[in-house]
Amino acid sequence: MRLNNEHFGFIKLLVVFFMFFCAVGVHAQTSEKPDFFIAPLAEVIGYSLKGPAFGAGFALGAGNGIAIGARFLYAFDTESLHTIEVAVFMRFYLLGAEVCTGPFVQLIAGAAVFNREFAVSGSAGLGDISAGIAAGWRFPLGMRWYIEPSLRLGYPYITGVGVSFALQL
Repeated sequence: MRLNNEHFGFIKLLVVFFMFFCAVGVHAQTSEKPDFFIAPLAEVIGYSLKGPAFGAGFALGAGNGIAIGARFLYAFDTESLHTIEVAVFMRFYLLGAEVCTGPFVQLIAGAAVFNREFAVSGSAGLGDISAGIAAGWRFPLGMRWYIEPSLRLGYPYITGVGVSFALQL
């Protein structure tokens, strides 16, 4: 499936939706300093024709109680299928607005571009909308570092499991 104007219109609508509801949630927070984090990540995910795909990337996010951000993932499998996923996310910390640790639920929406044999070509690349939901737990490691294991379900990857190491700035 090729990405066309309808797909990009849908992605733009999701981004605007996330930004609006995140702005409403962030203004309702009582904390003076929002949590801003950068997180290198690794995932084993279903971006493959056979077996799992292995990926690495990073995420950037900000917000207390409700966080918004963007993530980038590059994944490859054993059958020479390479995937680049670019997505936005909205994260809800389940222990409340003042706590940015513990369990969280995260909505993810973006685009995934697929290529075989690492032959990247703008017009020849196949892509699809990538959307899903993730659940994870943020464990503090000192004052500014966190480890975040997570599980996600969605389309077109079905399932994925990952871990990120977040630095709070």
